[in-house]
Amino acid sequence: MTYSDRLSLEGRTLLVTGAAAGIGAASARAAAARGARLLLVDIDAAGASALATELGNGATAHACDVSSLAAVQALAATVGPVDLLVNAAGNVSSSPFLTLPLEEWDTVLASHVKSTFCTCRTFLPGMAERHYGRVVNIASVAGKRGGGILGKTAYAGAKEAVNGLTKALARELAPAGVRVNAVNPGVTDTRRIDSLRADPAVWARVLAGVPLGRPAHPDEIAAAVVFLLADSSRYITGTTLNVDGGIAME
Repeated sequence: MTYSDRLSLEGRTLLVTGAAAGIGAASARAAAARGARLLLVDIDAAGASALATELGNGATAHACDVSSLAAVQALAATVGPVDLLVNAAGNVSSSPFLTLPLEEWDTVLASHVKSTFCTCRTFLPGMAERHYGRVVNIASVAGKRGGGILGKTAYAGAKEAVNGLTKALARELAPAGVRVNAVNPGVTDTRRIDSLRADPAVWARVLAGVPLGRPAHPDEIAAAVVFLLADSSRYITGTTLNVDGGIAME
């Protein structure tokens, strides 16, 4: 088997949350190019539907609030077994701790951590029964560094919780043939950084903190996601991989 063969996702069903835009959409496109059948999940039904039309090849769109266990369970009853799971759903919180409302804290943890729990709690039992499954959770170097330009207390806390959950799931489910990893992006060229780029002085400070001197393209994050989904990484589990241009060197 060649290395290219080990990157194939042919015959696998992949569910991506937060699939309508950004890293979720880029991951879906990269996986589709490797042969995966896509289940595109997002609260943005129109965005997910547009991507499903673009990808074709059996890709389907599903509107779902993945922070609701009942909603995710209803989704599972509709889509059936899943081989691969990418958790890319989540919002941004920029409030500093001293002014952080409890409601914002709760919303951000639900968006990132509870949603990851809900999808994993729903789909991982089936993976374990079939003794095959691959999960990639999208975290952030903000979690490892205690915050960043856009994501402060709630966001950083939620993303590091995703890293911790990733490790716990990897340890518990390794004997059942399920691998669980996380990708920690840094500054990534999605619509979330439009406000930073709009101010030249702010943007210069952002780039000064990135050793490679530029933001990541979503495709560069997606390449790491596909690597962790495929057999090319079959001896990797429980890792929290930084794809950040060197921001959080460890």
